[in-house]
Amino acid sequence: MKLVRKYHPETKTSNWLDVFSTEPSENLDVWMSDAYQGPRMRIHQMEIAGPEPKDETKPDWFSVARERSLEPFMFRAFRRQPLDSEVARYESFFQSRMSAGDSEETAFLTTCKAILCSPSFLYVETPPDAAQSDNRAFQLASRLSYFLWSSMPDEQLFRAAAGGNLSEPETLLAQTRRMLRDPRVEAFIENFTNSWLRLNELGSMPPDAQKFAAYYDRQLEPLMRRETQLFFEEILRENLSIEHFLDSDFTFANRYLAAHYGLPTIEGDEFRRVSLRKQSLRGGLLGHASILTATSNGVESSPVTRGIWVLENILGSPPPPPPPDVEPLEPDIRGATTIRQQLAKHRNIATCAECHRKIDPIGFALEAFDPIGSYRHDYRDSNGKLIGEVDTAGTLPTGDSFADIAELRQLLLRQKDRFSHCLTEKLLTYALGREIGFQDRPEIESIVGKLAARGDGLNDLIELIVTSDVFMDR
Repeated sequence: MKLVRKYHPETKTSNWLDVFSTEPSENLDVWMSDAYQGPRMRIHQMEIAGPEPKDETKPDWFSVARERSLEPFMFRAFRRQPLDSEVARYESFFQSRMSAGDSEETAFLTTCKAILCSPSFLYVETPPDAAQSDNRAFQLASRLSYFLWSSMPDEQLFRAAAGGNLSEPETLLAQTRRMLRDPRVEAFIENFTNSWLRLNELGSMPPDAQKFAAYYDRQLEPLMRRETQLFFEEILRENLSIEHFLDSDFTFANRYLAAHYGLPTIEGDEFRRVSLRKQSLRGGLLGHASILTATSNGVESSPVTRGIWVLENILGSPPPPPPPDVEPLEPDIRGATTIRQQLAKHRNIATCAECHRKIDPIGFALEAFDPIGSYRHDYRDSNGKLIGEVDTAGTLPTGDSFADIAELRQLLLRQKDRFSHCLTEKLLTYALGREIGFQDRPEIESIVGKLAARGDGLNDLIELIVTSDVFMDR
């Protein structure tokens, strides 16, 4: 609708928002299908395998759906019971294809293609004309399933929706806990860490092959990503406090990643839980090579990029974009100056000073790590010549000073409430599939308050989200 209203108003009929009309109020010279020049969905081929044997374990509503050939497919495609009007419309289309000379199989396949082009298949949320009370439970089931499994509901979740009690807190929590124990939750772990931590950007700017040969010799990229995924999974599975994302006494590593980190020798390629000494550089997300590599440009590290990453994904306060009249900071690959010296020029520009006051100190602390997350004491040019020592000290806008990443983590722990708000907003955005608006703020405040009372467990946070009014659409 926004696309039509903004870019192609000439394709609107006077009754285009009237959900009760079945025909346009006037004939148009230009239709949306003709005017729209953007990406389109095209289904080129479809195959049907079957028939399936009768399954006595299916619930009654499933058996009733099988009385008509299109209904079971529509149910699976729409993830809810199709409306009578929808069934009639597609059956009419099927008959029209038969009348046009198609074989029964071809007509059926063409009708299935039409069903797969429906908004009810393409979008998780139920269209307004299908949002009847008996389908709201199926909508909740889909929202929960795509949140935790990145896929459609299974039969047990469909059965709970058909029973009409999925919206009851006890039933919803029971289904949530079951789904979190299921191996399919791996999709949530992978997709949410990609979304929140931007792990999907890892490898988008590959490190220099000569300067960082170990990255390729030991194939570190998938190992880095797996460490962070396993770390998230452990916090989720054991319902550990979300504080572990800021500072932790454990991580996951195999022999190559342990060697990369300078940890005690580990035998074998399998990942295992590794205990870290107190104040270890690797405690928490800020010590993960996946984060440190994804926030580098492949040539040199960037305190600005890393500082913005922390503000956006840990503290929930991303800075505004730089003014258009300020030249972007380019890395000095010749090694003539340190990054701290280069950034000093930006802080001398009045329009840049305020943001860099927040960004730079955090970024400087992370300069203890090179572009592939190895620990370093100094900067060197492309020939290995010493440029200067790495200075990780800084002062936050709050006035709190730190000497290194370990002390910075302790200061971040003191801002745990900000992190809790940030993580709640990130999870809620992912769960709802939309941006969080001002109207959602009271719900976030409520969730954060309840989470603190329950001990800040990650599993608890997910349960609070799925039982919130905004998730249940109450």
